[in-house]
Amino acid sequence: MKFKICTTLLTLLILLSINSAWAQDQEYYRPDSLRTEKPVEYKPTERTPRISDLEGPSEFSMRPPIERVRLGGSFGLSLGSVTNINLSPMAGYELTEKLVGGVGATLMYFRSKYYGINTAYYGGRGFLMYAVVPMVNIIAEYEAMNVEASYQKRQWLGSPMVGASYTQPLGGRFTKGVHLSILYNLNYNNQIDQYSGQNLSPYSSPFVFRVTFL
Repeated sequence: MKFKICTTLLTLLILLSINSAWAQDQEYYRPDSLRTEKPVEYKPTERTPRISDLEGPSEFSMRPPIERVRLGGSFGLSLGSVTNINLSPMAGYELTEKLVGGVGATLMYFRSKYYGINTAYYGGRGFLMYAVVPMVNIIAEYEAMNVEASYQKRQWLGSPMVGASYTQPLGGRFTKGVHLSILYNLNYNNQIDQYSGQNLSPYSSPFVFRVTFL
């Protein structure tokens, strides 16, 4: 009899324990009983600096304007039965690290004993020179020259030219290099004298070769 009572009590205790545990478990998983934590606030980190921010101003932009000036020109001299003197002072300015713009004046004297020619050419030019790589440039130029035509009349010739140059650095303050240039005169075939039929260009072909210090 005592054994049955003890067994019954033990069974009730086990059932009560299981029921209590199950109730606590249900309470734990109820949505309104879930433990909440304060959401973490997102604080944006500082912007990762760009390469341009780290580099700062370029060396070119820090240079004073006077150090961007280029001075020089080209010249030529041929004596004998044909005398040809060419003097062309030039001035340029570095617009960017690779682009130079400038102007120049040209004076030519030509005399030939064979043809009885004794004349002078004068004029000017404007140019742009862009460095594709440190020692190779492409050039665009417009040259206006006053020449002697038939009956000793003079007229202006306009010559748009394009070409390229190879540069050897000199390291001077205003004369940065010597440029071996070849240009093509796009208007050469239109510079014909209407009376003599001869080309009035001071150059013997549409290709113009120059050695320029600038």
